Amino acid sequence: MRTLAAVGCALLLAACAGTRQSQKAKDQPSFSEQIVKYEVSFRPSDYDPDPAKHPQTTPAQPAATDTAAADTESAVAELTQGFRVQIYSSLKIDDARAKKAEAETAFPEEWFYLEYDPPAYKIRAGTFLTRFAAERFVKLLLEKGFPGAWTVPARVFRNPPEPPTSP
Repeated sequence: MRTLAAVGCALLLAACAGTRQSQKAKDQPSFSEQIVKYEVSFRPSDYDPDPAKHPQTTPAQPAATDTAAADTESAVAELTQGFRVQIYSSLKIDDARAKKAEAETAFPEEWFYLEYDPPAYKIRAGTFLTRFAAERFVKLLLEKGFPGAWTVPARVFRNPPEPPTSP
């Protein structure tokens, strides 16, 4: 009889413990409710990179010594929709760097960018605000021996500084 009473007490305690857990589960929001709450409060713009903080995509900016230079510097960082000219694409970074150096030698007055767009490394040139200006540069590239150059839409700097001259 004692074992039957002990088993009964154990069952009663187990039933009460399950009720407490189910009450806690009812108080917490479900997984789908948590997801909905997160999606409502999520702002992707909080995770956008600031182009001024990334030197690999930002042209070198001159030091600001007065207010006129500061105004010029703030104009440099302004991004707008424009065009670049892709001159080369390779799976090997060394080949891409060599082609970039060759292009910089041929056109020292123009900006050249090495971009990684998986799986390829791409060399792109210029900060053109119009497709017409980019197409004119494509013709120059073709004349100087860069076959396969073509215009691509890109975010470009509105007023980039002069490219650095190599020593």
